[in-house]
Amino acid sequence: MINRSQTFKQEPLNIVGSSTFGRYPTISIEKTYNMFMSDGWMVPYAGYKKAIDFSALGNGTEGRALHSSTKLNRLIGVFNSNVYLIQLNFSQQQQKVISYQAIKIGELQTTTGVVYIAENNKPQLLLSDGKLLYLYDTALSPSFQVITTSFIPGFIDFHDTYFLCAASADGFYTPSANNTWRLSDSNNGASWPDDAAHIGLLQTKPDNTQAVVRFPSKGNMIFVFGRTVVEPWFDVGYQLFPYQRNTSFNIDYGCLNPATIASMDELVIWLGINEKGGPVVFYSDGGMPQQITTDGFDYVLSNMQNPQDSQAFIYRQDGHLFYHINFYSDNLSFFVDFLKDGSHKIYHASDERGNYFIGSVVAFFNNQYYFVTKNNGNLYAFDTIFTTYDGEEVPRIRSCKNIRNIQQEPFIANDCGFTIETGNTNYLDQDLGEIYFITEDGKKLRTEGDPIFFETESGDNLITEDGLNLVSEQVDDTSFSLLISEQDFIVHTTPRVDMSISIDGGDHFSSYDAQYLPPIGQRKNKLAWWQLGWSNDLVCQFRFWGMGRFVVTDGYVNTRQ
Repeated sequence: MINRSQTFKQEPLNIVGSSTFGRYPTISIEKTYNMFMSDGWMVPYAGYKKAIDFSALGNGTEGRALHSSTKLNRLIGVFNSNVYLIQLNFSQQQQKVISYQAIKIGELQTTTGVVYIAENNKPQLLLSDGKLLYLYDTALSPSFQVITTSFIPGFIDFHDTYFLCAASADGFYTPSANNTWRLSDSNNGASWPDDAAHIGLLQTKPDNTQAVVRFPSKGNMIFVFGRTVVEPWFDVGYQLFPYQRNTSFNIDYGCLNPATIASMDELVIWLGINEKGGPVVFYSDGGMPQQITTDGFDYVLSNMQNPQDSQAFIYRQDGHLFYHINFYSDNLSFFVDFLKDGSHKIYHASDERGNYFIGSVVAFFNNQYYFVTKNNGNLYAFDTIFTTYDGEEVPRIRSCKNIRNIQQEPFIANDCGFTIETGNTNYLDQDLGEIYFITEDGKKLRTEGDPIFFETESGDNLITEDGLNLVSEQVDDTSFSLLISEQDFIVHTTPRVDMSISIDGGDHFSSYDAQYLPPIGQRKNKLAWWQLGWSNDLVCQFRFWGMGRFVVTDGYVNTRQ
């Protein structure tokens, strides 16, 4: 036991927390990357693993859409212009896809951009690429066909036997009327009549229709989104036009990008905007909207260069309802955890290099989540059972609250520590790939400081009994020397926690002090750092590195005057 004098004071170290987004660092520097709160602990955000390689999906370079079909019991994926029906069998025990089948069913006339997918009870699948509608119906010949309409389609959904479509423009019919939304014939996505029974109008404000969305858990209710307004409508079964607008209220914020609209349980969430205000993230349970942002987060949004270049998805994982939004041009990703008590927490997400998170559309199929990405043409399994990003280390970072003396006096931070789960993660070998430069004539050149491999007179590498290369203890310091081996560069990855401190409120941070975690079976559950030094506004930042999971909770900082 450590004996401390009466001048010592124990300050809370809030390892458990979200990103609070102070407008300026002095207000709040708190940030959390790729972790979230669960029962008073911090646990990893979902990782992912490749499920199907792009080579089996038409060698696509972009995943545009993913939809789980209840009627067909298949995933529908769009990769560049190719549309696939996908069947997968995923093993939770082995944490991998054990079999799959991907059948191409059609081809779009566009190769990039968001694609929306809906289905009816016939069953028919309807796809919209923002230019044309495409229908997949095995009862028709051909089964995949382009649907001719008098309007340019946008966001699509299904409700009460009708396909709903936002008419982003009206083609040759009425070129200037962009405030319309359309109904298909009942259970017939091939028929879109141009009559009063199938054309709705956005009425509250002068606006253009962005999307028409079935409201979850609200029966006959839909939301019609404009760019600056949202109108609630209800299916009342009228013969002239089945839907009637609720004239008692509307939402005076529309949708900046329909690709950010997501709905689940009893919520619809979107990135909103109107003619007098900048972007704000809203949610609604069928009534007036609520902001899920803070002053600081709104400040982040207002300083974005291109917030309309965004996309979002919603999913439920381990009892948490997550709304995840990517801002591609601004290279930022966030996710919101809607808690059971009605509150919510916001966190940062990223890829393994600190850029935006790669997942763009998520679908749930056979008890497993999958996603596609605009970065490549692979299909990925997405789950908290994965603690890496397809084998890459995940940057998990926690910047804690500022610690300040209430008397505004400087203090000495003697030590800090917190509780962490250890002894559950193996020490793993990580494949960093082949390290080399490419010359103008295509030769591979080794980087400075690479290992030197022993060779025979014939140029073959000397190997051990287990097939590993013999390597000199000395490294090659000759810059741009020829690469001798094609052997991948393997390093040992030991789980560790890096700590850095700022003594000026988060403006500047020190270098990192690493604490390596015990191996399997050693259950030491506390980390501590000593002699943090003088400060008047202390911020502690922790980075969690490893190929396994991290489970951590709050700690303390011991200070003295």
